[in-house]
Amino acid sequence: MEEEVHKVAFVATVFRHLEAFHLPFIKMLQKKGVEVHAISRKGNGKQALVDEQVKCHEIEFRRFPFHPANISALYHLIQNFKKEKYKLVHVHTPVGSILGRYAAKAAKIPKVIYTAHGFHFHEQGSTFNWLFYPIEWFFARWTDVLITINTEDAARASSFPVRKKAIFIPGVGVDTGKFGPVKKASVRKQKREELGIPESAFVILCVAEINKNKNQVQLLRAIRLLKTRYPQIKCLLVGEGNGERELKKYVKDMSLQAEVMHAGFRTDIDELLAAADLFCLTSKREGLPKAVMEAMSAGKPVIATKIRGCRDLITHGENGYLVPVNNHELTASYIAKLIENPSLLERMGESSLQLVRQFELSSILSDMEKVYVECLMDPLKEPE
Repeated sequence: MEEEVHKVAFVATVFRHLEAFHLPFIKMLQKKGVEVHAISRKGNGKQALVDEQVKCHEIEFRRFPFHPANISALYHLIQNFKKEKYKLVHVHTPVGSILGRYAAKAAKIPKVIYTAHGFHFHEQGSTFNWLFYPIEWFFARWTDVLITINTEDAARASSFPVRKKAIFIPGVGVDTGKFGPVKKASVRKQKREELGIPESAFVILCVAEINKNKNQVQLLRAIRLLKTRYPQIKCLLVGEGNGERELKKYVKDMSLQAEVMHAGFRTDIDELLAAADLFCLTSKREGLPKAVMEAMSAGKPVIATKIRGCRDLITHGENGYLVPVNNHELTASYIAKLIENPSLLERMGESSLQLVRQFELSSILSDMEKVYVECLMDPLKEPE
């Protein structure tokens, strides 16, 4: 009798999410003999999954939960689940998780894992954000394992009526070896030359999707306050998104063209971190930002907004500073403090290297392997 091949599906609104955050877990399952499928809408990130022999299915999810196109997406998702007969479905992103769990219920999928990468409802959330609370509570009944990645979400999920359990795993992990300050000086010099940034510049790096939630404007307003006093300041914005046009207009209107460089989508984040002095993330909402963990792995201090997730990563005054959302004056004050105190900048970078160890990818992989094995009922075979 042939050995059963387990089929597992990863569902997210966009392939880019799966490529950026879940490839290590997909590879781990494949090494155990699991056939992995990915289901998302057409876009960036798919090719990287295809290259790893992941079977990809395109379904036109829309990121706005109540978009009518999601009705059609749900129908196609149910049909895919019935056809492929997955033993386990792992759902991600707000829309992907809701439609994925509904479809799993309709198609009678045996096991469902949901990783909440930051509930829409949160401490600083609007009334609209909190409309998602009853939705998440309801769909928890169709979830075998609910994984939260920050302490605030973990506390809220502990009362949800999940079928099996709600657990806390600190994020998707970071490969600290990739971002560690190896050959830092040579890479720093080479990357700055490539970007046309002088060695004397103080470089602030921000890696985030360009949209209102990521709130890059707070950082730009801070730089506007500092540019005359510190002419050496440079800001490198990495990312793409629906807010690019508006952000570029803001840079022009505020006469920040000399200080701000928009680098678009990049795959050389490790090298850009080597070229930077400081990392900033001024989001309004996060789950547990991997970009911050990568910056910490590169030995960089971090200035971030005092929000869920960032509070789990940044110890104020130790490896960086936490600032209120939209407080660009205080953001500028802390940037100035680090510009003027190179020894403090170095000490905070060293602290980042120590604090990031608890988020090491190998540890998270081990935690997730236990979850997958338990959900798949019988042990996965070891690699030959």
